[in-house]
Amino acid sequence: MRKRVGTAFVLIMSLILLAACASGKNNANSGGSVASSPATKTTESTDTPPAEGEFAFPLAEQANLNILAFKASASKIMDYNEYELFKRLEEETNVHINWTLVDESTKMEKLNLVFASGDYPDAVYGAMPSGIDLTNWANQGILLPLNDLIDQYAPNLKAIFEKHPEYKAAITHSDGKIYALPKVVDAPFYQAPDTMWINKKWLDAVDLPVPTTTDELYEALKAFKGKDLNGNGKQDEIPMSFMYNSNWIGGNALSGSFGIMDHEGNHSYILDGKLLYAPQQEGYKEYVQFMNKLYSEGLLDKELFTQTAQVYTSRMQNEVPVLGVVSYPINSYLTNGDEYVPLLGLKGPKGDYGWKRENPGIWGGAFLLTTANQNPEITMKWVDSHYDLEMSLEIQEGPVGIGLKKLDNGKYESVPPPEGMDNVAFRFSLAPGFNAPNIIPSENYSEGIFITPRETEELAAFELKEPLLRYGAINALLVYDAEDYEALEQFSDLNGWNGYVNTIFADFVINGLTDEKWEKHLSQLKRLNVDQFLEIHSKYQL
Repeated sequence: MRKRVGTAFVLIMSLILLAACASGKNNANSGGSVASSPATKTTESTDTPPAEGEFAFPLAEQANLNILAFKASASKIMDYNEYELFKRLEEETNVHINWTLVDESTKMEKLNLVFASGDYPDAVYGAMPSGIDLTNWANQGILLPLNDLIDQYAPNLKAIFEKHPEYKAAITHSDGKIYALPKVVDAPFYQAPDTMWINKKWLDAVDLPVPTTTDELYEALKAFKGKDLNGNGKQDEIPMSFMYNSNWIGGNALSGSFGIMDHEGNHSYILDGKLLYAPQQEGYKEYVQFMNKLYSEGLLDKELFTQTAQVYTSRMQNEVPVLGVVSYPINSYLTNGDEYVPLLGLKGPKGDYGWKRENPGIWGGAFLLTTANQNPEITMKWVDSHYDLEMSLEIQEGPVGIGLKKLDNGKYESVPPPEGMDNVAFRFSLAPGFNAPNIIPSENYSEGIFITPRETEELAAFELKEPLLRYGAINALLVYDAEDYEALEQFSDLNGWNGYVNTIFADFVINGLTDEKWEKHLSQLKRLNVDQFLEIHSKYQL
């Protein structure tokens, strides 16, 4: 089978809100065009890139680069040059960046407009576009291939690739070229981020043990219903809730109890060397019938298919606990979180159980160089600084001495936010955070170099789930041929947010599933070319 490895788009950071703002020495606002005059190096330029060692940082005379960057709205920063981190980097390199900051939520619209105009920035920072977009832009001659630049001007990144060839493989296209630099947070818990929790105090109140089967879960939820288990004198308890169609805070892992694994986005999984489509399997029928049983008896949140992330969050953090069973990576986020214990590996009616293994924390497209860039060697050497481990940590947490404390043993701790300041706001006041190129490798976690309190909890939860990881996800880090990307675009009617499968799942859960409806469902999947969908993915995934 042909394995083609490359960039991926993850979506994953849905909890970060965004706000548009812009700045930059020559860029008026985020709604305006991106300044794309070539990087200006005041030393004499040549048509041939200088050999390694011909220039060194800090440059004798200042260079200027125009970079389009995508920021989170939680960040109130108006110009990345306000960050002490980038002030220091400019002093160390004598490279000045003219930043254009744009709301991350509009990134594809912005990138398509900029690239269609032909008026390119020198580089794009923190975009993380999909593999198909990178392939298309490369084929259009918009992006520079980076292999030689990495070899000559990126010693930090090159050393990481030698130690972790899987990181390099993840951004290498089928033509052998690299068109974008990665962001990596190689934490084990990214492979199984979601955790189901059940309120042990409620279980004790109804004299039931922690469920180990779906039947026991059903009995526990029935016992929760209608009781004032939080003691506030209100009937506000919801036996079970989660965020529909989410891999991080959703309920898809319950499908493992029925011998399948549903997956937000593509509804596919790999088991025993086969790529399977969950909604085609007999276990899916049993899964949705179980969910309908919970829903019809008032044991599953009636707002499951309509609640927003804000509503779900408010329930998790209500003044008193209102959720009996809930999905979130860690329990400390929940009101009275110590009352909740993991609900994992439930055995279904046929003895099936398991959890899904997600893609690792590797994202492509964190930094792109365009063909408008007349100083790619300076740009590569500048961005390579991000791949020093200490700066990679600073990109996430803030500079050493402000956001990070370096210990005598070479390890790091977070500096807590000032009193009255939210931790997220504090971090974004110091550094770009997720929307930036950097690498925090696996050894950071195995050697305990820097692990936040939250990550410590996530690692502990992952260790409980790791033995259950028998269902594999489609590897989003594999880059397909352009014609196959084009063919896959037709399947939005099948797998899209408002596509057939999401719609019919809600119908099955709310209204039930008969044998006749099931047969019609299987026929509809055929009409929507599910076999072709599986055939295309199988060429690369198996």
